This record gives sequence, structure tokens and C-alpha cells, in this order.
Amino acid sequence: MLGRIEGGRFDRALVGLYAGWQWGCTVRRAERVEGLVHYSDKRYRVIEQRGARCTARCSCDDAVARGVLCKHIAFVAMAELAAAVAARSAYRQLPGLD
Repeated sequence: MLGRIEGGRFDRALVGLYAGWQWGCTVRRAERVEGLVHYSDKRYRVIEQRGARCTARCSCDDAVARGVLCKHIAFVAMAELAAAVAARSAYRQLPGLD
């Protein structure tokens, strides 16, 4: 997923990670994650399908109007990757990541 995101959007997602954006995951399964990205007074719903049909959707204008993989999608991919690595280093599995 991250390899398909345009450089500027990828960079803005990294800045969001550093700035304390929040990822509120409501669904975490092997094939899908879903939840809300929160920062300032903004909130966007992101859904990422994993596996062979790796796709993603976001409720922001960039993703809806332009059909691109936005910074919120990139942020969620980064946050999920970081959570999986942290869980592995702590010798525990996150629910849905078996």
C-alpha cells in the first residue's frame, strides 16, 4: 500500500505521525482495517482491504473527488505497520493479525 502513495502525500502522513495524529481502529481483521483518523477538529473514516485485492478508501475530499490514495490512507498504513512491529517486539499479537 505505502509504495503506491504519491511522495507528497506520503511525506504529509509522516508529518502527521510526528504531529500526533490519532488512529482509532474500530475493525482489525487479517483482511481489513477500518476506523477514524483524528487531528485538530478533523475526522476521516479510512477503510483498507488487505491481501491480493489491496485497496483503500477515505472520506476526505482528496480521496473522494480525485480518487487518490491520500495522506490519511498512508497514515493508517504507517500506524498499522508500527502497531504490528511493536506487538511483535513485545512478543504479543494484535487481534486480527494472526
